[in-house]
Amino acid sequence: MIETARTTRSQGGFTLLEVIVAIGILGFGLLTLAVMQLEALSQGAAGKHSSDAATVGRSYLEQVHRVPWTDLDNAQGLGFTAPNWAGAPAAVTVTVAMPGGAGDSIEHSYDVLWRVSDIAGTTCLRDVEVQVSWSEENVSTAKTLQLASRRYNYGDPSC
Repeated sequence: MIETARTTRSQGGFTLLEVIVAIGILGFGLLTLAVMQLEALSQGAAGKHSSDAATVGRSYLEQVHRVPWTDLDNAQGLGFTAPNWAGAPAAVTVTVAMPGGAGDSIEHSYDVLWRVSDIAGTTCLRDVEVQVSWSEENVSTAKTLQLASRRYNYGDPSC
């Protein structure tokens, strides 16, 4: 009988090629996770800004229900303009407290406009719209949120 010489390979380790492929797959997976995390942070900030804009807009709509009807007369038909009632700034700045009591920091600014229009067929009811605009990082166009409400003229006896 003739025995053939066999080369035996150790079964206990990995070849260099297997290690390189495994590191490549691991690196690609970790890079994908890092990109997803950055995108999640960006979308979280954008969601917070949208939520803050909605809060600012709701606040202005609530104020509209307390302003005199004549202030609505003055804004009627002008298109979107800066709010003209007492105490209503045209820009709102959201600030956050810095850690350790180091003061406040400006987080974001929102521009506010409003528009008043009559509803056809009645002099006692008006549409009031509030438009809040802001800019996001790495986005070329400003984002805008519009909220609307109707205001009834409770003070007019003919209504």
